[in-house]
Amino acid sequence: MKNQISLFFLVLITLSISAQDFDFVNAPVNPIGFKQNKEHYKLKGDIYASEGKIFDRKGNLVYNFGTRYYYDNSGRITGNNYNDEFEYDYKGNIIRFKYPSGSEYNYQFNSKNLLTYEKNTYGDEKTYKYDSQNRVTEMVHKKKGVLNLTKYYSYEKAGNIIIVTTRTVYADGRPNYTSKVHYRNGYLVKEEVTSGIYEYVVETDSNGNKIKFYDANKEDPKIFETPNRYYSDANKPLKIELGYYIPGGLKTGNKKEAVYINGNHALDIAISKGIKPDEKVIYDGLTETYYSVPNFVEANHTIDTRVPVTTVLSKNLPYINYAYDGSFINYVHGYNRVKSRKFCYIGPHMIDYREDKNNGITYIIDDYKNLQHKEIKPMRVFTTDTSSIVYNRNLETDNFFIVVKGEHIDYEKATFEYLDNGDPVIYIDKIPTYVLNGFPAARENKVYKGSLYNNELNTKSNSSTQATNTSTTTSTSSSSSSSSGYQCVEGDCTNGWGKVKLPGSETESTFSNGALNGVTYISYSNGGSYHGEYKDNRREGTGFYYWASSGNTYVGQWKDGKQEGYGYTIDRSGTIKSIGKYENGKFVTNLGTDYEANKVSGNCIGDCSNGFGKYTYSNGDIYIGFFSNSYRAHIGTYYWINNSTYTGAYSTNGKRNGYGKYTYVDTSVFKGYFIDDKIDGLGKMKYAKSGNVVNGVFNNNGAKVKDY
Repeated sequence: MKNQISLFFLVLITLSISAQDFDFVNAPVNPIGFKQNKEHYKLKGDIYASEGKIFDRKGNLVYNFGTRYYYDNSGRITGNNYNDEFEYDYKGNIIRFKYPSGSEYNYQFNSKNLLTYEKNTYGDEKTYKYDSQNRVTEMVHKKKGVLNLTKYYSYEKAGNIIIVTTRTVYADGRPNYTSKVHYRNGYLVKEEVTSGIYEYVVETDSNGNKIKFYDANKEDPKIFETPNRYYSDANKPLKIELGYYIPGGLKTGNKKEAVYINGNHALDIAISKGIKPDEKVIYDGLTETYYSVPNFVEANHTIDTRVPVTTVLSKNLPYINYAYDGSFINYVHGYNRVKSRKFCYIGPHMIDYREDKNNGITYIIDDYKNLQHKEIKPMRVFTTDTSSIVYNRNLETDNFFIVVKGEHIDYEKATFEYLDNGDPVIYIDKIPTYVLNGFPAARENKVYKGSLYNNELNTKSNSSTQATNTSTTTSTSSSSSSSSGYQCVEGDCTNGWGKVKLPGSETESTFSNGALNGVTYISYSNGGSYHGEYKDNRREGTGFYYWASSGNTYVGQWKDGKQEGYGYTIDRSGTIKSIGKYENGKFVTNLGTDYEANKVSGNCIGDCSNGFGKYTYSNGDIYIGFFSNSYRAHIGTYYWINNSTYTGAYSTNGKRNGYGKYTYVDTSVFKGYFIDDKIDGLGKMKYAKSGNVVNGVFNNNGAKVKDY
């Protein structure tokens, strides 16, 4: 390749790279960061459930003792029912995990996807080193910046046994401590420690997963059992019973309800209150089957009670509406235990909106009013968009009804105005708030998704694709101009750098003769944004547009407010699509065929000559973007091995020229102009260390050389 510098942009990529590397057989003590799939728990095969953990068919952890995880199409966690936050690197490793309380864990990985550093808010830091066989050899532990201890690991092999010797050196002068631990197939089978030598028996099933563990040298050892369930077990005979157990393995104490499958305590089964008196509802997620257990009264039972579970309510339905005697319960994966739920009707349908620890999901029971005589009605996920805007249309009366988060809007406060494509914009208290997407094609009493208002009324031509917040066709005009009555709240909004406000947006930009000219940064009230170049109140040049409602981002070239030239779209999951050329706001030429087909040629995936591809350089740098005559060109992303990144414009000689976004190693971010591969000109710099945001003219050192 000619004069190629690697480039990358974290959010742009969905690579076929597995997350953290691990080898429990040959490196059984290697550290794991956040565990999110079956391999992290030493599980193999088509595992469904083990020790209270449930996995999907791809091996992703979806449930773990009350915590349910949600994933995108690339296998990355988008959230859970506790509103925890997750951040990934471009290879698919979780590098940040944060609780709503504020405590968090941070992880770093090397080029081989091995964990090299972890830190939490409690002051614990661990740094890891590895040998040429990718086995951990050293762990340095600090507490609040002070060295606590260092562990050194060495390895030897005896047949199919891996012996790991660990030498612990304490910083406070305590005597060093050495132990030897023996592993077979990744499982502990022997310990040589100060208190003695201990040997263990590990029994595994046909998939090689542990099912029993106990002390080999005791006559009557305590046996730790791990029943595993597999997707391939779904059609096998099951003996299901509802009974009790005492937590902690004790013989006496308060008994708790439990389900037994073929005699084993099954931790993956949901037990809930039924709709009928003294009824229990049992849900088996493996077979997606709901059962009813009538007349289950604890006072009548002992710890040894086992009641057969045989009455099937429904099969192949993860969500149901269960009704009886004028009442109903809606179950999701067998449970109905969310803190906030709202029900309402829209036409004949029931809308069930749930906020489970701030994770909002909208369910629908289709044709509910016409199915009232049925005891069990199917329920389905309608949208996971937390704005939860749904509507239906009555063609006979030409009325429409809108439900937001499970409640009808206050129609007395609502007015509306149509976009050019026929989609209504709904005003609440004279503020444009919602858009009813696809309204002209809406059919009688069907339910459709709406979206939050995203400045559509200020566009030059409101095409249908724009109103639905896709990013393949977008026509826009000024977000703020002297003719649109903006309010200048800061700076010089005539000939300088200024900030203006409009209903629904805030804009920072360079101004010339009262118009947006140069670099512009727009934030919309619904979470959408644009940053890039403007000319005479129109997007023109290179720019990044993000639709909050869909999660799509367009990165590419613009002209007269429309997508024009080279560009591509990144969806919510990070998948790059619609790769090619745009004309007049429409996607017209596909240049991503080879890249999307994962065509490999040398160090290139895609077309790295005159198309779009991913090129990996010998030093580990990566570039993903367009090429011209084997040079980087037009638009692309470069990722340096030191974790700095650039996304933006390239000239056809492979150099950064034009508008782009550069992220430094310390995570400071510059958004502005580049000339001949260097920062040179107008832009905005956010410094990571201080958090300060500075506007002006910058040089290649990232320093502001003058105000605009």
